[in-house]
Amino acid sequence: MFYTNIQNRHWNQRKLPVKQASFTSKQPEVEDIKAKNSQLAQAKTAEYISNTQQVYYLERRLFG
Repeated sequence: MFYTNIQNRHWNQRKLPVKQASFTSKQPEVEDIKAKNSQLAQAKTAEYISNTQQVYYLERRLFG
């Protein structure tokens, strides 16, 4: 009963508009950071694939 009273009390309250955060960084800086992150991700992916291929080759030689 107590929960329904509280719930009904909040049901009709008007929702205040959410204030958007002000932008502290400039758009070109954000794009530069995204580009660097993308390049790092591509490099890490290539390294992972290379390491996986090398392990596969070495395990085939060892156990094959």
